[in-house]
Amino acid sequence: MFDEYRDQLRREAIAEFPNEAVWLITPGECRLVKNIADDPAKTFRVDKRTMAAAHARGLLAVVHSHPNFPACPSAADMQGQASTGVPWGIVATDGNTAQDVVWFGDAVEVPPLIGRGFRHGVTDCYALIRDYYRLELGITLPIGARSWEWWLSGEDLYTDNFGPAGFHRIEAHEAKPGDVWLAQIRSPVPNHGGVLLENGLGLHHPCAREPVDPSRLSMREPLARWQTFITHWLRHESR
Repeated sequence: MFDEYRDQLRREAIAEFPNEAVWLITPGECRLVKNIADDPAKTFRVDKRTMAAAHARGLLAVVHSHPNFPACPSAADMQGQASTGVPWGIVATDGNTAQDVVWFGDAVEVPPLIGRGFRHGVTDCYALIRDYYRLELGITLPIGARSWEWWLSGEDLYTDNFGPAGFHRIEAHEAKPGDVWLAQIRSPVPNHGGVLLENGLGLHHPCAREPVDPSRLSMREPLARWQTFITHWLRHESR
């Protein structure tokens, strides 16, 4: 996506380090714009007039850099992406080198459900559930804006939101393929989940110790090994 701007984005991300760089992509242009955040090393903000002008030209994407932080979105990034309705990209940089852009948002092509690497907020356990529902059942779930290790910072992503997302709780013996299971693993709240498949298999994406770990792959496996960790079974209202 927007490969023609790859070198520009990496070069300018390094030049703006240690601050977050911001680009607005419109037809035929990738423009580096001023980051007016109070603490530009940790976040970014774009002037309203600049953003309005980009929308008027036909905003196609928003990209920003993550200095000294992996290329995975924060909760604020996810909320911002949803509000603009266009793909967002992240360029991770240490000031000497910069990675290729990581894209996220519903307009970005969905990767295969099996064998995707772990990237929090992009391809993690909730994203896998959400992508399964979009691809297999035609149901769009909320994005579930979240930051890394939300389960250790007083948040309860799953149990606080499964009702508003259209799910209700069922008993384990009622579960059928397509239902969602939640698990609690070394956490004060349920912090993992997946989808029940046929023949006692579960689709899920094991978490990682770091927010980005390409070696931790989504998989289909017998659900029996997770039974002791499962705390909830959920069914969507449309089913």
